[in-house]
Amino acid sequence: MTEAEAVGRLSLESPRARAVRAQVELARADALVAGRLPNPSVTVSREAVAGVTEGYLLLTQSLPITGRRGLQVDSASQNVRASELRADDLLRRLRADVRRAFIELSLAEARERELASALKSLQSLGVSLARREAAGDAAGFDRLRAEREALDLAADLGDARARRGRAQGLLASFYFPPPDPATLHPAPFNPVQPPLPSGDDLVTRALSSRPDLLALERDIEAAKIAGHAASRSRVPEPEIVAGLKTSSVDDGRQGSVLSLQASIPLFDRAQPERAQAAAREQLALAERDALRAEIGAVIRGLRLSAEERRNLADQYRVDALPKSDELQRIAQVSYDAGERGILELLDAYRSAADARLRMVELYAAAANADIDLELATAVEIRK
Repeated sequence: MTEAEAVGRLSLESPRARAVRAQVELARADALVAGRLPNPSVTVSREAVAGVTEGYLLLTQSLPITGRRGLQVDSASQNVRASELRADDLLRRLRADVRRAFIELSLAEARERELASALKSLQSLGVSLARREAAGDAAGFDRLRAEREALDLAADLGDARARRGRAQGLLASFYFPPPDPATLHPAPFNPVQPPLPSGDDLVTRALSSRPDLLALERDIEAAKIAGHAASRSRVPEPEIVAGLKTSSVDDGRQGSVLSLQASIPLFDRAQPERAQAAAREQLALAERDALRAEIGAVIRGLRLSAEERRNLADQYRVDALPKSDELQRIAQVSYDAGERGILELLDAYRSAADARLRMVELYAAAANADIDLELATAVEIRK
């Protein structure tokens, strides 16, 4: 599968994705708490003195007329939006983790292929040397030395297979239900990647689209609204009391009760709530400004790093691989002609194998650099 297909298989029903969505649902539940209406209360009482009995049935209801409840709902809504943006950011980073796991698997399989190819070449050389030894044209030392080199490559190949199995398991852990890791096989590295946008364009897009930065903006707005709501607490919200009064005087008379009451904000003037809202606003402002200041420098540095790694991988593929192959060919011809020894020939074989492995590692490093840039900009670069 390609890298895009690997990311597309990420299931939103996986435990990791569900955990991200649960945080948003928790924020929505908090918003429901902020928007609930106060319940009325019922009072039933009976008073008796000097032979006179009076009964009361009263209903008390607070009247949220100061606008504090509406502001609290608005503040909670901003917090919900901030949670949604942070969930988007976590899902974005989860997609990046899938890409890294895919690249690790691609690197492991590429190493396995290159080592298997190099081992096959060495084994073929060993067979050729065995025939020449039988014919008296080569020393037994040459054959044994080639077989010894093949054993080292076989050990490296076994390690590469173990790394590939681990990488398959890591990639499978992102899917739900998890597939058999042995069935996951990535397409080879694609050396052709879309060009990188300019640094200024990446910075502009990051400032306007990074979810974590936008979430801090919502945090600031929520704190401001919470501060306004706390200020409204200095205005008391009245409670209306209405009900029925009965008296034993004159054979049980009945009458109505209507009163209005309110608390006096003498001691509690919502100073703690206002201070808390102001502190939250200052914290979010500081975090937002720090992140905005960091974005420009970090993105330009990451873009430069990604571009350098791309150029290095391409240049190495163009220059180093042909030279390594040519060196191996010359060493083989020289050995066959008796001009070079077995150690020089094996060194050429090892150099050619190392060059191919190095090229794969360089492309993997370039791919990871692209992902670092994606995380910093919230712009998908690798398609």
